Amino acid sequence: MAAVFWGLWWLPLRSLDGLGLDPAVINLWLYAVAAVLLLPVLWARRGRLIDGGLPLCLAAVLFGLAIVAWNGALQTGQVVRVTLLFYLAPIWGTILGRVVLGEPVGGRRLLAIALGLGGALVLLAEAWPSVPRALGDWLGLGAGLVFAGSATAARYGRVDGRALTASAFLAAAIVAGLVAVVWAESIAIPSGRAFGWIVVVSLLWLVPVTWALLWGAGRLDPGRLALLMLLEVVAAAVSAALLTDEPFGLREAAGCALILAAGALEATGQNTATRRTAR
Repeated sequence: MAAVFWGLWWLPLRSLDGLGLDPAVINLWLYAVAAVLLLPVLWARRGRLIDGGLPLCLAAVLFGLAIVAWNGALQTGQVVRVTLLFYLAPIWGTILGRVVLGEPVGGRRLLAIALGLGGALVLLAEAWPSVPRALGDWLGLGAGLVFAGSATAARYGRVDGRALTASAFLAAAIVAGLVAVVWAESIAIPSGRAFGWIVVVSLLWLVPVTWALLWGAGRLDPGRLALLMLLEVVAAAVSAALLTDEPFGLREAAGCALILAAGALEATGQNTATRRTAR
């Protein structure tokens, strides 16, 4: 359910855009409301925050950057493209895991990297060299890279998951505030109706879906979790095809298939490693 709702996250974001608010202001107040709600969690986990030290701070800041960039990608780019470019994150995570943590990279992971990068090249094949041309594409690609950096920092420091989540919302609010100061005309609290909808989306969508993801993540092995999260791509692709006029032709379908195959290959590899460890 969390994966499906994350795949549909573009719907409330663009609905809020329809209220005439600057995207940077929307991000600021979405995460400010969530951060205030989670302040009791931060206080309750203050010991874990102190124990987490620099790795926790780095993971939280990178996570905040990632989700703010991800929102910006969905607000300014094509839903399917930016979702797929974000889902190159497992590839960046594999590379960072090798460089930073010394994790082994076998043949399965190399094939997953090749499939994922091939899918990205197919998506971006309308120009050569195949680099993102639109701001949304750059934001989606960058969000996945920074998200992988956050996950690597969390693994390095073995940080507490709930402490990371609460601190990441606070970091996202700070990052969104800095972006809004630079880009938005005003960062004042929006008018009553608009702010009311921001509160509703934050409390009834953003926070519960994040909680559901973390609750499930704590009860599933990493491989199965990664496979289930691929439903986000499916939900984004289907909803965008039905509800928008964004193009989804043969090139987009091929890129989608390659990146989904890369994610599935990486996830089943994690399942295999988990079973071997258990034995």
